[in-house]
Parts: sequence; structure tokens; C-alpha cells
Amino acid sequence: MDWKDEMVFNYNFGWMIMLINIIFLVLILRLSFEKRIIESVLRKDWPVLLLVQHILFWVIFSFVNVYFYVSFVGFPYNLYCVLIALVSNAFIYYISFNKLVPEFYITKNYAQYILYTMLLFVVFSLMRILIEPGLTAGPPVRIEQGLLFIFIYTSHGICILVSSLLGISKHKFMIENDLVLLERIKKEADMNLLKSKVNPHFLLNTLNNIYAIGDNINELQSQSVLNLSQLLQYTIYETDHKKISISKELQMIMALTGLYQLKHGGELDIQFDFTEEEWMDEVEIPPAVFLTLYENALKHSAIGNNPLAWIKVDLVMEGDKLHFVIRNSISDLGEINVHYEYKGIGLTLIRQLMNIEIGIDNYSLHTAAEGDIYRAELILNL
Repeated sequence: MDWKDEMVFNYNFGWMIMLINIIFLVLILRLSFEKRIIESVLRKDWPVLLLVQHILFWVIFSFVNVYFYVSFVGFPYNLYCVLIALVSNAFIYYISFNKLVPEFYITKNYAQYILYTMLLFVVFSLMRILIEPGLTAGPPVRIEQGLLFIFIYTSHGICILVSSLLGISKHKFMIENDLVLLERIKKEADMNLLKSKVNPHFLLNTLNNIYAIGDNINELQSQSVLNLSQLLQYTIYETDHKKISISKELQMIMALTGLYQLKHGGELDIQFDFTEEEWMDEVEIPPAVFLTLYENALKHSAIGNNPLAWIKVDLVMEGDKLHFVIRNSISDLGEINVHYEYKGIGLTLIRQLMNIEIGIDNYSLHTAAEGDIYRAELILNL
């Protein structure tokens, strides 16, 4: 090329380098001010801020690509090159952001994350290296293959870097917000445990029923007092633990059942399809999970108030999966129990606790009304 073409080349190349530096400067500023400014804004409305960052990046990045190819490649080949560059970089960006970061980096599978990131980089770089030189081989072209390859590698590297940074930031703040929410819920639950999980009206009615039995039925009276004391001890002490054994949870279900039998003065149609086994002392879950599902069955069935009400509880180990299933009849009288008895912590809190303590991929909780039967199934991956 003559000295005029060389001047144009140096001028355009200088602009391209400056724009790339601007992108890196924005990244550095974003990292520098993340704790001071970004974090406070992100906590309030992080989806909007994240969208703004995506848009800002793509505006600058698209301008750099358009400027590069318009400066060095003649029409109409520059349009083809811009289209190929933007489409390939968009694939890289969103595969990294939506797939690689959440499935591998966030789950700490760093080796797989690095492997698939490199594979993504190589595949799209090779594709462009095979296609674009043919579009930039003829006049009017002022671009060398070495410069083209550098630009391709740099643009792909920037896309992976930015998408990974934003993806990691997104999941980081999502986790932090979940932890803050969980802490707030835990504090509220701690304050309401004695009020909501063992309602004073229920305790008072139970104690009255126990003493109304009289002194001649000492065995039944002693068992009732034992059931009540177990529930009180569980509520006051065991619920402070992050996890308790399944055997302890089942003991509380049986204790609550005994008190219900006493309260309603007869045999309730409640069936338990499991036997005590050694693994029940070893497998642990967050406290009150099984108990809350059982309490929901008591409420929905109106057992004790509806003579046709029934409940069936199954606990089955199948391979490395534990199935806890409760089925109960649905009664129009079910809502009368919501004003007293054992209110529990609710299905929403169960899912939040399980997500944190067990992991969202290690369990599933399904509830559904099937005709006149309500079914709840909790599956644990052991």
C-alpha cells in the first residue's frame, strides 16, 4: 500500500484500538465501583441495571465492529462481515451468560466451565477464520489477515469476558438476596414458632382433655402428656437446628397424631405405611418439613370434624431417592382448622428452606388436588 493508504490504515486502526480500550475501561470501572455504587443499586432493581449493562455493552461493541469492517472492507462485503461478526458474538455472549456460567461456574464445576468456554471460543473463531478471509480477499480491501485474526480473537474474548462477568454478578446478587430474604424469614419464624406452630388454644384444649380423662386411665394420660411434651421440646429446641433426622421428624408426626386422637375422642382414619429403619437416623432434613406437610393434610381433610375424612402417609426409599407422600380426603370443613391447631411454616417456606439447606437440584415438592383427594409428595435425592 502507498503512504496515503498507510495513513488511513493507521488512523482507522488507532480508532479501533481506542474503542477496544474504552470497553476494557468500562469493565474496570464496573469492577472498581461494584461494591460502592453498583451493589446498592443492584439490590434495589438489579434486573433493570443488568439490562442497561447488556444494552450499553452491545451498543459499544456493535459500533466497534461496524467501524472496523466499514474502515477496512469495501461494500457490500463489509455488511456481510458485520452480520457474521454480530451473530457469532451474540451466540457466544448468550451461551456463556445463560448456559456456561449458571450450569458450570456457579455450581463450581470450574474444569467443565473452562473446557466448554475454550470450545466455544475455538469453534466460533475457526468458523469466522474460514469464512471472513474469503470476503476480505479482493478490492477494495485494506486489511491483512493477521489483523483480521487478531480482531476476531479479541472480539470473542471480550464477549466471553463481559458475559461471564455479568452472569457471575447476576447469580451472586441473586444468592445474596435469597440469603437476606431467608434470614428475614428465619427471624420471623423464630418469633412466631411458639405462637404459630403450637397455638396456645390447641395446647389449652389438649391439656383440658388430658385432665378430663381422670385418674383412672393413667397410661393414656401419661402417653398424652408425653406426646405434648415431645412437641413442646421439638418446637423450642429442635427447630433451632439446621437439620434433624427423619426419625425425629416422624416421631413428632406420631406425637401430633396421638394428640389429635385424644382431642377428638376416638380412632381417626390415619394410616402410616412405613416401618422404623436404621437409615432414618442418618438421613437429615430441615426441621418441620414433613410435619408441615402432615399438618396441611390435617387441615385440608378436616379430620376429626368430618367422619368421612382420612389421611395416608407413605415413606419409601427407592434407590437413592426418598419419597414422602401424603394423601388425604378434601373436605369443605377443612378451613375450620385454620383458626387453631398446628399452623406450620407453609409450603413457600418449605421450598425456600429446602433450596438453601438441601439445594434446588436435590429435591422436588409436588402438591395437587386430584378429584376429592389432595396429594403432596416430597422427593429427596440422597
